[in-house]
Amino acid sequence: MRRLISALLLSLPLTVLAGAEKFGAPLSGAPVVALQDLVANPDAWAGRTVRTEGPVSAVCSQKGCWMTLKAGEKIVRVTFKGYGFFVPRDGAGSLATVEGVFKVATLPEATAKHYAGETPGGKPDAIKGEQKELSLVASGVELTRPSR
Repeated sequence: MRRLISALLLSLPLTVLAGAEKFGAPLSGAPVVALQDLVANPDAWAGRTVRTEGPVSAVCSQKGCWMTLKAGEKIVRVTFKGYGFFVPRDGAGSLATVEGVFKVATLPEATAKHYAGETPGGKPDAIKGEQKELSLVASGVELTRPSR
């Protein structure tokens, strides 16, 4: 029995999640929608207030005024209601729970290039023309960072 317990403990991932850091308004209980569902059928959710969670793939390198959540090969850009709060610039790799209004938008080329310029490893010169973007204007965010 002791060997079984030891084997199970050794098979657990080394990364554990620390307590959540909270930004903006407290999460209020909006309907929970899986991030995969948002990106799979964005028009069905556009304009609705939702709560979702996903891994943070990037954060604005200048101020922390936006972050992106990754769902497969797609991303959802999260901005913050009224530019009223930011998240830590080193938040990539965290798990984010966000609540806010989901949107499907068309970004002008200049705006898309601006975002790419603030993205670590971004390639603003590769952007040509308007870009379709999935976004969420968050009223509240909870970040859970991995720790060792």
